[in-house]
Amino acid sequence: MNDVKAAATSPRTGRRTIRKRGKQIKQLPWGQPVNPHKRLELLSADAIEAIHMNSLRILEEIGVAFHLPAAVDLFAEVGAVIGDDGINVRFGRDIVEQALSTVARASRLTPRNAGHAVDIDTEKLAFATVLGPPNCHDIERGRRPGTIADFADFVRLGQFFNIIHMIAGSPVEPMDVPVEIRHLVSTKVMLELSDKVPYVFCHSPQRIHDVLDMIAISRGIERDDLIESPSTYAIINTNSPLQYDAPMAAGLIELARYNQTPLITPFSLAGATMPVSLAGAVSLSNAEMLAGLVLTQLANPGAPVVTGAKTLNVDMKTGAPAFGSAEANQSLQIGAQLARRYGLPYRASNFTSSNAVDAQAAYESQAQLWAGVLAGANVIMHAAGWLEGGLCSSFDKFILDVEILQMMASYLQPVEVSDETLAFDEVVSVGRGGHYFGTDHTIASFESAFYLPLISNTKNYGQWAEEGSLDATQRAHALCRRALDEYQKPALEPDRQEALDAFVARRTEEGGAPIDW
Repeated sequence: MNDVKAAATSPRTGRRTIRKRGKQIKQLPWGQPVNPHKRLELLSADAIEAIHMNSLRILEEIGVAFHLPAAVDLFAEVGAVIGDDGINVRFGRDIVEQALSTVARASRLTPRNAGHAVDIDTEKLAFATVLGPPNCHDIERGRRPGTIADFADFVRLGQFFNIIHMIAGSPVEPMDVPVEIRHLVSTKVMLELSDKVPYVFCHSPQRIHDVLDMIAISRGIERDDLIESPSTYAIINTNSPLQYDAPMAAGLIELARYNQTPLITPFSLAGATMPVSLAGAVSLSNAEMLAGLVLTQLANPGAPVVTGAKTLNVDMKTGAPAFGSAEANQSLQIGAQLARRYGLPYRASNFTSSNAVDAQAAYESQAQLWAGVLAGANVIMHAAGWLEGGLCSSFDKFILDVEILQMMASYLQPVEVSDETLAFDEVVSVGRGGHYFGTDHTIASFESAFYLPLISNTKNYGQWAEEGSLDATQRAHALCRRALDEYQKPALEPDRQEALDAFVARRTEEGGAPIDW
């Protein structure tokens, strides 16, 4: 019966496809990995404290520019020194310490399917899809500008694979949708095709409110109800050095007021927007993060924050960001130590500068993931699909990254040591020169004893050649197509679908929301 072939309609293309019943992709069950291991300490406690104190000195003596009057007003109310330009804000360690005493150090994000709620804290990990590239690629169709159809396929993959916990706002930018309504169209697709934690872009208060309204509609609640039951998250990038533009500052305020989770990540490039020395770069990045954290607590004491204070470096030959460099991994681990100094969850990424799904992409991604996990990162952004330094999303790499993430989750599973697992009686029964293939213990657990790879190949050369001599990228591409065919759209209650349709139609008729201020 398992070998009977069945016709199915692909939700991606509408084409009829043939697949074998009982041959669905086997993957790890849904769940957030927990990191049980001691965190790596790259620097001494004294060195971390020196970086922290330098960050405080930067805030007190130099300050940070906030290009949003409402943000400056909040700082002025607590006694910060406002510069003659009306935007530069300087404040002392007392204001920082007060903010650190109120900030929430954990949050639970609940999407429309409460079974896919995600805990953001200092013990668990959460993996999010790639976010933001304007282009996408696969080995069948090549490199191209992203469309809403490509966007939808990435959302389907994020929904399909259990190791992905959160959908990032634009796994690829839908360049065929006008900017004024892009947030409406893409959020609607995201909420319809996935019931995992969604994302909100902080481009303007109106766009934030639109997305919060849509998320609330998908859950059958009102926007203000999200304050008590958060649903979403966003990356807040500073304009390094030492600036928050109006959209990012407004984003921090609005997220805080609605109790949603910001990942404050200075756009820090050692040698370009930061000092070339890692200590100087990380301390400046950390100062920018602390300034944003303070703003959230001025807007709403007790609002959550995830820190991403660290730095990349630039390639001194080209000036391009060196995603995946050894120094980036060092700074990532220093940033994690600072996060523990503050008791905050920490954001890392799965970066690579490679322009192809090749060995460079693999070793840089592996190094980034290991560096983050060993350091104690809690949210891994761009966990699946990032390529070209963020200029391209790759369908094929998405699948290879899923393999890496599943392997990491399996690695983090505790090793059980007990009378049963020590298996002394089994060793006695097999004796010298025997084998364990047929023992009761092996037979009882052979399907679950070890991680079952999605892509990795252990077949001998002859078997591999008979099956087409496919390399890992080709195998990933084939699995991507299978996953899209096996994807099932999660049900959305008819009244919520109707309300979502009506909201998007109304806001589109009103002209959407331009990004410019």
